[in-house]
Amino acid sequence: MSDTLAGVVVGLASLVSLICFILVLIQMFQRGQTGMGIACVALSLCCGLGGLITFVYGWVKARDWNMVNLMTIWTVAFAIDFLAGILNPAPFRFVREMLHY
Repeated sequence: MSDTLAGVVVGLASLVSLICFILVLIQMFQRGQTGMGIACVALSLCCGLGGLITFVYGWVKARDWNMVNLMTIWTVAFAIDFLAGILNPAPFRFVREMLHY
């Protein structure tokens, strides 16, 4: 996989993941889960853990909130993003260089 193609795939999958993250957050606020929504936003901004919490909580509430399709799209986007990173780790070289890995 070329660097350009991998960049496009990772970019699109990341954009879809971000949109799904925002849509699940909106559902949290609309369904009265304001504290969970604020915690997920805060944890996303300070340490990145909020995205994982939102993802898991979204799957827990997927049937109740009628968003199974949204969560499936988010899961597929995450899997594509992950696989593209494994197949072409070139975009992550700078991270390894910064960490001296």
